[in-house]
Amino acid sequence: MALKIINTALILVAVFMGFKQGYAMFSGKPEMLEMFGKWGFNKSGLMMNGAITIIAALLILFPKTFVWGNF
Repeated sequence: MALKIINTALILVAVFMGFKQGYAMFSGKPEMLEMFGKWGFNKSGLMMNGAITIIAALLILFPKTFVWGNF
């Protein structure tokens, strides 16, 4: 029982952190623009990357979305 609680807490923390990071990219925070600008991302590319990060974070909650399993 305790293992399930710890597992649930870790999953929720991972989802929260992914959503927070994705939202920071999607909203175009100056720190994100500066960091990703070094790799050639412009504002629209950063917004698209942020949207994909948010979607990926939310898909953690649905384990059947992992098609290929664990390699």
